Amino acid sequence: MRKNRRYPKAVVLVLLVLVLAGCGIKTEGLIPDQQTPAARQINKSVKVMPVEGGRASSFGREAYITNEQFFEALRRTMIDSRVFASVVESGDKADLNLYSEIITVTTEGGISPTYAIVVQYWLVDPATGRQVWRKGINTRHHVEWNEAFAGATRIIRAVEGATKKNLLRLVEELSSTPLT
Repeated sequence: MRKNRRYPKAVVLVLLVLVLAGCGIKTEGLIPDQQTPAARQINKSVKVMPVEGGRASSFGREAYITNEQFFEALRRTMIDSRVFASVVESGDKADLNLYSEIITVTTEGGISPTYAIVVQYWLVDPATGRQVWRKGINTRHHVEWNEAFAGATRIIRAVEGATKKNLLRLVEELSSTPLT
């Protein structure tokens, strides 16, 4: 009789692990879906530098983005938007280096979560070490209770939405700012 009780518990545990594993934040979800080319292209090459300030999410806590996830989403956004003449790989030299740091992440949970992210971006001329541009971008995204059945899925959508908005605002800011 005891063996019969353990078997259903094991099945439930395995199903729970599978569901939670499928609910994690994926890098692809952080990249803007419909990237529109920048209003103005900066006639320089850029290298996206390693991201700081990110961290991994843990079960039952706030949702976070890792440095690697944000780096890849930022790199892909720079390529897709064509705001720079080219985006170079990590080993190559560029006219400008794009640095970023995730400053603040907040989640207002509940049935309809809101996620906010503040990222500080700055461009440095690697030849001189001079900072040529700096901007902090704060974005929020709210997900209604009826957009997804599971609460974890709503939080992930809020994270993705706020991050996408942040990256799109970065493209807007860069394309509207003359760089010297």
